[in-house]
Amino acid sequence: MSPWVQVAIGCAGGLGLSWALLRWVAPLGWLDHPDEARKHHVRPTARTAGLALWIGLIAAQVSGVVPFRLDRADWCGIHAMALIGLLDDRFDLRARYKALAGLTVALLLAFHVTRSLGPTMGQVPFLGIDLPAHPALIFPLLMLWFWAVPQAYNLIDGINGLSMGFAALLLGVLGWNLGVQSAFLWGGLAAVLALNFPRAHHFLGDCGALMLGTLFAILGIEAFGQRAPDLLLWVFAYPIMDVTLVVGIRRWKGEPLSGADRNHLHHWMMEQMGGRAWLATPLLLGLAALPMAHALPFPGHLALSTLGLVALGVVAFKAFKDRVTQPKASEEAVEAKALVRRVIPLMVCSKLREASGSHSKL
Repeated sequence: MSPWVQVAIGCAGGLGLSWALLRWVAPLGWLDHPDEARKHHVRPTARTAGLALWIGLIAAQVSGVVPFRLDRADWCGIHAMALIGLLDDRFDLRARYKALAGLTVALLLAFHVTRSLGPTMGQVPFLGIDLPAHPALIFPLLMLWFWAVPQAYNLIDGINGLSMGFAALLLGVLGWNLGVQSAFLWGGLAAVLALNFPRAHHFLGDCGALMLGTLFAILGIEAFGQRAPDLLLWVFAYPIMDVTLVVGIRRWKGEPLSGADRNHLHHWMMEQMGGRAWLATPLLLGLAALPMAHALPFPGHLALSTLGLVALGVVAFKAFKDRVTQPKASEEAVEAKALVRRVIPLMVCSKLREASGSHSKL
């Protein structure tokens, strides 16, 4: 079957599932309601895009069309995180329960990968140092990776199209390095992205974000874990930089790390773009894509990726500087700027303004 036919089938399936979930499931409690604190979308919006992707992934797994080599333990971890996210989307679980559940999944995945990779590895080349591939070293690093990446991916899901666009970039880069591409998954991602950018019809939710984050964490280890772990830092540079920025701002201001704020890169970029998500999202995806070039063998990829990493660092530093020097009195003005257009100008009335973003984030 032609890859384009597979993409078309995946896209049609994603659109069909999305329509059904929006019509019959979303009204049963899977709606994200706006509030005055952090959720600035104008009307209640379904949190069913992640569920559509999860159902599509299950169908692809059962039918055997997923080309990636995923073990039973890998699938269990992916589905467990999707279930945790789904329950949170519906019942708003406590953060500590989600963290403990995510840590449990990370422990199981780390144990599985350590046991499978350990005997085949002599040393781990990381940041120019050959580290011994001893379980006492490999296991905690893998545990941190499998816990942090899904959480970091979840945190970048803050404006329309950003997390889905980043998923498309990751799928392409990781698939290239693994030597396979999942056309059906590409189609599903395209369907959900079309329904979330520039205007959101249903949010990805924690179900989709945690599921995709776990999938990409596993594929990242498969692609680079044995031959070049350094590349993980380049490919996942954007979420790593975003989390570093938020933690740095909170530490500087003496705020609790578990609190909620609007200090992410996408919040800052939205302010710079005057609340235009259709401009902020492509710019952020461009910044995220450039460091990924380090993992793609084309002429000039090293220079381009280095330039991209520097650009990402400069933008993060500017966001940090703006946030830590921002007076308290201007916080209400910043919140007001969060009300942004979700649609391309000239296509709607200039008075129609909606807030971009999905659900509450750290």
